[in-house]
Amino acid sequence: MYNGGIMQKGDIVVKNKLFYGGLMLLFSLVLFVAGCANNKANVVAVVNGQEITRQELDKQVNAAAKQFGIDLQNQEFKDMKEQIEQNILEEMIQQKLIIQEAEKQKLLPAKEEVDQELKKIKDSLGKEEDFKKALAEANMTEQNVRDNIVLRQAYSKLFEKVTADVKKPTEEDIINFYNQHKDQEPIGTPERLEVKHILFAVDSRLPNVPKRTDQEALAAAKLALAEVTQKGRDFAAVAREVSDDPGTKESGGSYTIDRGAGTTDPAFEKAAAALKPGEITKEPVKSAYGYHLIKLEKILPASQKPLAEVKDDIAYQLESKAKQDKFSQFMDDLRKNAAIENKLAPKTGDSAKK
Repeated sequence: MYNGGIMQKGDIVVKNKLFYGGLMLLFSLVLFVAGCANNKANVVAVVNGQEITRQELDKQVNAAAKQFGIDLQNQEFKDMKEQIEQNILEEMIQQKLIIQEAEKQKLLPAKEEVDQELKKIKDSLGKEEDFKKALAEANMTEQNVRDNIVLRQAYSKLFEKVTADVKKPTEEDIINFYNQHKDQEPIGTPERLEVKHILFAVDSRLPNVPKRTDQEALAAAKLALAEVTQKGRDFAAVAREVSDDPGTKESGGSYTIDRGAGTTDPAFEKAAAALKPGEITKEPVKSAYGYHLIKLEKILPASQKPLAEVKDDIAYQLESKAKQDKFSQFMDDLRKNAAIENKLAPKTGDSAKK
């Protein structure tokens, strides 16, 4: 999540994440449309003889844009649209490979399994009309949902088979990991700074955020600084009104810094660390994203849990990572041996064909 240029890195928990996040629109599934095109000009990729059409790709791109509130017709987002198209098409190619390999290994779910999963989805939404309304809002059909279920279960079964022989971590593995990550979740935490901040972005391309020059952003930041320091207005209230950071605006600018972890813009962290609890920066602070006003709320001391308390969590994480690494290598090998033509790939020699 964007937090005014002070984005947190992921924690050490390993998550199996195959699908492009922008497509998580309905039932936490990836929109998957299986089909072939009669018009060869509309084909954007071919995977082992199976085509992906421009219509299929556009449907997913538009769905992702709708979720993030991006107007892809705006010239300003032309480069972004091309990157989104390439990312989504790469995921669609991966999905084709998974379905093809699952079919080859006889791992595709039976109709009864798909029916059961579909029933669970419908039951979770309540009435049949609620299900149909959800489909309409996501521009999907029931068949799309069934295709999603097939894809998800095919991936799950293939992942389970490929990683079945991955060994559990040893006691030594667990102890080494513990000693190397004492200041990281879930073992412990570094010293943390709880702050509130207000961002005035420079040259932002985010929707619903004013596009300001450097001078305009600095001037706006100084006006807001006067509101909270001279007029005594509540910092959080001003953040909710004027901050350009959509990730923290609604919470009044609340943000937590893991001190020394390198996960926050250096200028932002340095300015926050120089404050005492309750203090506000005397001048706007320039980061890679614009100008910030920062208020330090509290300092949380570093902490560490005993090995016995986190041993099972570490074992799970190490095993999960080993499985994900093996499956990633399996997919890389599968792709290398596949006949793939990606017509949208950047033209660098024969890189678009395999």
